[in-house]
Amino acid sequence: MTYLPPEIGMFSALASLNLSYNQLTFLPKEIGQLTQLQNLNLSQNSLTFLPKEIGQFLRLLALNLNENQLISLPKEIGDLHWLRHLNLSNNHLVSLPKELQQLSQLYSLNLNQNQLSFLPREIGLMPRLGWLYLNYNQLTSFVMESGLFSQLYSLSLSHNQLTSFVIAIDQIFPMQNLDLSYNHLATLPAQIDQLPQLLTLKTQGNPLENISEEIRQRFLTLE
Repeated sequence: MTYLPPEIGMFSALASLNLSYNQLTFLPKEIGQLTQLQNLNLSQNSLTFLPKEIGQFLRLLALNLNENQLISLPKEIGDLHWLRHLNLSNNHLVSLPKELQQLSQLYSLNLNQNQLSFLPREIGLMPRLGWLYLNYNQLTSFVMESGLFSQLYSLSLSHNQLTSFVIAIDQIFPMQNLDLSYNHLATLPAQIDQLPQLLTLKTQGNPLENISEEIRQRFLTLE
């Protein structure tokens, strides 16, 4: 199947729709009539853009867009106020709309294998974001400022171009898992030792120098 007929809007009572592993290249605007959707799986297709009508899925809890051809997202994605899980991995995204900040219930965000060279500051303002996956992008720096990423439990940044990773001195983060492997980091911030709940720290594949004794003792096997 390479396209959805406009008649898809007739199924307005659908709560779950799986359209994965097709050859969809676009979605008709009528898909916005499926206002009862809670789960939508569009993975493994050939979508290059999303219609603005996607913002009409006001009950949506999970949206899977893994492995498409997306290069951007419509600002209307910020209207999905109940969305909890968003998978955008394996696309061609080069930027993200600041409207993602409006996803106040979002818990997990998967952006693995895109072409992101920077993140809008607004991503860190999502109040419930607990899992953030950014592996295999083109990020050169990542800053955990005060007031940002305040609920983040797991952060994956492997296989980027990081030369700088900064953690605010005056804020305690609930981070449990941190993956910084395969970047270009020469140093680690001393504040890593101030993450009281951190259980795993992955740093292999970096040209690290002068790791503090505190970090060495706490993480005896830096993976």
